[in-house]
Amino acid sequence: MLGQSVMNAGSDKDINEPRDARANSATKPRNTVKSGIRAVEVIDYFMQVAEPVRTATLSKALGIPNSSADELLRTLAASGYLNYDVEQKLYSPSYKLVSNIRAVERNFFGEDVVARMMSDLRSETGASVVLTQQNDCWMDSVARVTGSWIEQSERYPAELVCYQGDRWQPSTNFAAAILTRYSNVQLADLTQRIQRLGLGPSGPSLFDGLIGTVERTRSRGYAVFRGDEGNPVNSIAVPLVMRHAASPYAIGLIGPSLFASAGDEREVAQILRRITDRYIDRINGLA
Repeated sequence: MLGQSVMNAGSDKDINEPRDARANSATKPRNTVKSGIRAVEVIDYFMQVAEPVRTATLSKALGIPNSSADELLRTLAASGYLNYDVEQKLYSPSYKLVSNIRAVERNFFGEDVVARMMSDLRSETGASVVLTQQNDCWMDSVARVTGSWIEQSERYPAELVCYQGDRWQPSTNFAAAILTRYSNVQLADLTQRIQRLGLGPSGPSLFDGLIGTVERTRSRGYAVFRGDEGNPVNSIAVPLVMRHAASPYAIGLIGPSLFASAGDEREVAQILRRITDRYIDRINGLA
């Protein structure tokens, strides 16, 4: 499962943490350009507040100097991505931002097809629908339509592969679905990169468990997490092939009563595949 299930791996990492905070400070996954991150944070902030703001307000919200916030806002306004009222000294998003994002959605995701697919899955199953992507060694949750399961304070490993017991395994069933896109050699390379980041034991490790789990998932066509009394939440995920994407995606369902038997599980898997198959050609610009 995307959330609570992976706590069995003994991790207390939060997928919502900034990625560079998840890795050992001495082996951060990449250097980030602060100005680029700040620009994204400005957009995130406007998504939350839904109203024009002054420089001082944004400075406080982002925890950056007023001068830095002022320079950032002026740059975004000069490029047309923010609207600026000189008299009131207020900034708000420009419609250019909306139109450009829609162009990205059209070029990479078939306009609003992904949103409609997720809505159909929610309507037909009642479950929460989650879209995830690989991002280097990690898995990110990038979209969600809330249904019968509402994430609380679950904490779980964000890396695609984690060390459980005496071997490597996919960290979640969503990760297992994503990893079906890779060969055994690529799985080993991914695990070794995670080791170099200090996110697992160093030295020779057993990959057989990882390879076996991924092969079974590939053969079955979906990856499942079955809840128990302590965690009565079920989850099922399938790979979602997006030909314009740089790295793989997976989409899945999470709910407290998705299935009670193997027969129920197969039926939910059929619904998930049927609806994703209905939309996949339009997502990839083939229909």
